[in-house]
Amino acid sequence: MKVTFLAAMALCAAGSAGAQDASPDVSLGLRLWNAEWTTFSYFTQGNVNLALTQVAAQSKLVLVPALSLRYRDWVGSVSVLPSTRFDFVDGGSGTRQEVDANVGYSLMPGLALTLGYKKVSQRDGATRYEPAGLVAGVNGNASLGGAWSMYGGLGIGRLSTPQSGGDEVVKFDADYHLTEVCLAYALPATRFVRRWTLTGGYRIQVLSSKEALGAQSGRDTTEGFTLGAIATF
Repeated sequence: MKVTFLAAMALCAAGSAGAQDASPDVSLGLRLWNAEWTTFSYFTQGNVNLALTQVAAQSKLVLVPALSLRYRDWVGSVSVLPSTRFDFVDGGSGTRQEVDANVGYSLMPGLALTLGYKKVSQRDGATRYEPAGLVAGVNGNASLGGAWSMYGGLGIGRLSTPQSGGDEVVKFDADYHLTEVCLAYALPATRFVRRWTLTGGYRIQVLSSKEALGAQSGRDTTEGFTLGAIATF
């Protein structure tokens, strides 16, 4: 089974650079993530799963586009991880695709609450793992002086897999946790772009799949450094 990658770059852009501006804006961004992924698999004998095992994928650079809309204290964002193939150190491979949609509201300058929907589509041969559900979060940003600022975000949710679709669909729930920090640097406006923002940070996300084998939970972790560029219009 494969773990998820949720992109919050649009909220990072809005939080780190756009909260000082009350006029509506649209931001387009692209994030490069050096994803280091470990997930769980099964030790089998015959057709019986005897134990859970951890397996690591080779680290891979992935690109995630994002779009955000902001008006006054409200922000909405959509990001997509295109279908990407990962190779595992044990010789296996699989693909995953993710879609995230979020709405956030600033309670005060530099602090916002968010609510979003996340869906993960993961395939390993004929086996499909497709959890989806709501994710609640909080993010904050603070100026570091001049063009520099810092962003931090936390998210938590419960994702559920479909209960139909045949034996190839893996069926159980998963707790989702996200932690992210990044630095942002705002560049001067140009003729066609109101603001450019460069970001660099670290992101870690965890899926704990309940009762993956008996009472045991299967743990998926993806983490790594990120670099991003956002154009605000």
